[in-house]
Amino acid sequence: MYQPFCSLAIFVVCCVLPISVVAEEISTIDTTIQRDEWGVAHIHGTTHADAFFGMGYAQAEDYFWQLEDTCIRALGRHSEVVGEDGVRSDILNRSFGIARRSREDFAKLSLEHQGMAAAYVGGINRWLQQHPDERVRLIDRFEPWYVVAMDRHMILEFVYRRVHVGKPRDRNGQDIAAVSAKAWEQGADFNSWDLPPAVETGFDEAVREAIGSNAWAISGSKTESGAPMLFVNPHQPWYGMGQFYELHVSSGEGLNFTGACFFGNPFPTIGHNQHLGWTYTVNDPDVADAWYVTFDDAANALNYRVGSGHRQATQWEETLIVKRGGKLTKQHVTFRTTHHGPIVRKDGDNKYVAVQLAGLFDMDRVTQAWGMVMATNFQEWKAAIGHCAIPMFNVVYADKAGNIFYAYNGTIPRRDSTFNWQQPVDGSDPRTDWQGTHSFDELPQVLNPPCGYVQSCNSSPFTTTKSHNPDRAKFPTYMAEDADVDMRRAKLSRLILEDVDDLTFDQLQALSYDTRLYWALTEIPALAADYAKLKISDPQLAEEIAPYWKHLNEWDFRSAAESTQTTLTVAWYEQLYGFGYPAETLKREFHDRATWFQALKTAAGKIEGLYGTWKHPWGKAHRLQRVADQPDVQHAGVGLNPFFESLPCAGVPGPLGVINTVYSSPEIPFLRTQRFAVVGASYMAVVEFTDRIRANSVMPFGVSGRRASPHFFDQAKLYSTMKLKSAWFYADEVGEHAAATVTLKQSE
Repeated sequence: MYQPFCSLAIFVVCCVLPISVVAEEISTIDTTIQRDEWGVAHIHGTTHADAFFGMGYAQAEDYFWQLEDTCIRALGRHSEVVGEDGVRSDILNRSFGIARRSREDFAKLSLEHQGMAAAYVGGINRWLQQHPDERVRLIDRFEPWYVVAMDRHMILEFVYRRVHVGKPRDRNGQDIAAVSAKAWEQGADFNSWDLPPAVETGFDEAVREAIGSNAWAISGSKTESGAPMLFVNPHQPWYGMGQFYELHVSSGEGLNFTGACFFGNPFPTIGHNQHLGWTYTVNDPDVADAWYVTFDDAANALNYRVGSGHRQATQWEETLIVKRGGKLTKQHVTFRTTHHGPIVRKDGDNKYVAVQLAGLFDMDRVTQAWGMVMATNFQEWKAAIGHCAIPMFNVVYADKAGNIFYAYNGTIPRRDSTFNWQQPVDGSDPRTDWQGTHSFDELPQVLNPPCGYVQSCNSSPFTTTKSHNPDRAKFPTYMAEDADVDMRRAKLSRLILEDVDDLTFDQLQALSYDTRLYWALTEIPALAADYAKLKISDPQLAEEIAPYWKHLNEWDFRSAAESTQTTLTVAWYEQLYGFGYPAETLKREFHDRATWFQALKTAAGKIEGLYGTWKHPWGKAHRLQRVADQPDVQHAGVGLNPFFESLPCAGVPGPLGVINTVYSSPEIPFLRTQRFAVVGASYMAVVEFTDRIRANSVMPFGVSGRRASPHFFDQAKLYSTMKLKSAWFYADEVGEHAAATVTLKQSE
């Protein structure tokens, strides 16, 4: 399928030697990084090792701050840099032993996979060596095992923070900081399980839940060229470790892949090679469970009940270094773990809660990801993803051979279905132990449906198409927790894809920014009869809202920067459903549709109070702006400033049912009346699998996170005007559009 990893094996041997030896031994590095007019790195190495080296170098060059921030979190040392705000992340990381186990497990990887990581961090370290003025907060030299830790910590944060009703909720950072500070002031240690669970409200919860995506694969039977097409549209935060990074990497040993990944990934995780491509969307497979664990042995406090006997938990103490008042302080924390996973909460004198995430420590994840990147056909690609080492995410696929494919991917444990897995189960009952995991072939999937498309918009696997879906009766009820979810974005996608015929590449680009609002398109016309009744039942209210109602009915139900109807509709929708996401369920007080008109009046009044008129263009209310070096969306929201440069944004929140999905910070009356986009299409691409593949893409801001770079905010102009740029893939076009070139050889 692809060339052997001999170059990587040689590289890892060099990279584990002392630095002085490495400088002498790494004499075969031969990497070229060409930057196109948008600053996107096109990395080519003579060997795979050279390419991975270039990946590390390019990521450090473009945004070392974010790369280091992700690594700091992965090592469980965030509080050492940011203070008590980082304790939550460090406690979670250390409860699962991410750093410790990653260091231990690195030696268990094959030499080839160790070589990937060694080459990648070699590139990061080369950047730091060449740029001693780089602002390093903690890590001045990266170790190869850090790559494993970053992968695991990102999965941990993503999956654990999405645990569902009845399971241990993510812990509130502010509450944890308060407990930590109080213990430190009193000179006391504390237990990780004594920390309070979060009560999430408002913007924090909205941001957490806004992470989603749109993805389509369209058969050649519905395209003008006869070639399949792929629409890549993940919705990730635009700040923090979940933001995407666009790049293109190739080698003389057969690697050629373009797409995107997170900072800290050694190669792209979505995109396409010269044969095929895929993307992911968020799904809700049940991959995390909780158990009640009872410690009832008077003779041994670490013994917990299992069946008619006991097992012994492992308990240990770690020292957190927490920055306080400009000084580094020590905080001693006790952790405990069981065969069900770490203890995360205490529910009584002897009753605790343990939680486990399937696949978190799966050693096959690199094998799977690399096999997918190097696959030349559907069979090879499916064999690679068949490891099921990526714990969650729907996958949507297309290739040159004409295949399109959808799968509800996940590392889904086999369970006894007589238990209610939506809440903690009795850990003393051996029947609640996981019984292995489901194979990939046992997961819901759709290959080449007669309808000519598959779509995935964070909805049920059983609504992938209009009529050609997996048979729900064939799957365990616990498998898909989103089995009954059908988002409006999914409904709109099916409506669009059922209708397309002889689709061109240019038309797909236009659809990637489609601004039809499914909610407005379906609900406003349906309310006509209710408005007629309102004229009789409440003529005064009907007269008061008549201008608003008339204005909405003069609209094509498409969002646009100049549209005043969009501003009114978004405000109205939020009155009915609430701010944020998910918000596709009406508030209780609006179940009677007659009350919707009072909500419309309230919404119009809110807009007038903010802007002085209820007819305010959406593009003036909704803006694109970037601030640098922010650890997450919440911190970025504080720094967004109406007096600094910004651009209009036509996207709207996803629950209204729109392809151009964008979530924003809320308005602040009198202080900041604009919304600023913070979550949405974090990397977007359209791909046509003709003989010579065509692809266009865009990032919401720009490829560089450095404020002084010309590529810090240059793509925002494309995003604002709903355009894509060319994503150069073949060597001749990369060379033609190269604006800058860097060659990396032996260590200097």
